[in-house]
Amino acid sequence: VEEREDPRIYQDLGGYADVRRVLDEVLENYNFSHKPMTLVLFEMALEHVTRILRIIRMPRGNALLVGVGGSGKQSLTRLETYTAGYHLIEVTLTRNYGEKEFREDLKNLYKLLGQREVVFLFTDAHVIEEGFLESINNMLTAGMVPALYEPDEKDTLANSVREEVKAAKIYDTNENCWNFYVNKCRNNLHLVLALSPSGVALRRRCRNFPGHVSNTVIDWFFPWPEDALRKVASFFLREEAIREDFREPIVNHMVHVHVS
Repeated sequence: VEEREDPRIYQDLGGYADVRRVLDEVLENYNFSHKPMTLVLFEMALEHVTRILRIIRMPRGNALLVGVGGSGKQSLTRLETYTAGYHLIEVTLTRNYGEKEFREDLKNLYKLLGQREVVFLFTDAHVIEEGFLESINNMLTAGMVPALYEPDEKDTLANSVREEVKAAKIYDTNENCWNFYVNKCRNNLHLVLALSPSGVALRRRCRNFPGHVSNTVIDWFFPWPEDALRKVASFFLREEAIREDFREPIVNHMVHVHVS
């Protein structure tokens, strides 16, 4: 009998309070094993969390998160990557980082993609050269960056899936093995672009690299509503020594400052 993955069972999680209870536990586990994140999961954050998780749980599920800096795009992506059980990779910028170093990072990414599902988080800060976005566009549309590997490197990667190709009853030529490897990587890759709409850069990049729009699910991060600001203020002031009759007015003032 052919072994198949257990079917995913969907069930109603209830309301915001039930979802928050689950994700608070996930966040506590994340903070125990990773660099801690101080997150307040208000209603809008919960909506983004569930939305991102749905996207990356799909094969070839890629996301374009659009919002100004500080709106929570990167933090929520890290939390959802952990929730899904995937591995997160980011570009680590160093002095004189350029095209050569970026292509080496992509090689390491594709080596890992041949083994497991990976979320590749790419932000505005990583666009040292606009040419990086052409590689990202190729990854979204074709699944591979052209001329990334030398012929001997391609042969090594193709040979790594030869047994899987035979098991799939496909004739194991080098070309078929390479195409199989690319498709496997493409299914395991979840590209998350966290970009800011400020200025004209995003508009220009989406025109020049249409894969950013056509091959991603777009999630817009709008300004935080008043109830979110109130919960964040209350969270950070909860341990401060403040007279109780002053606490609510102070919270209201902080909310007023941010929305006015």
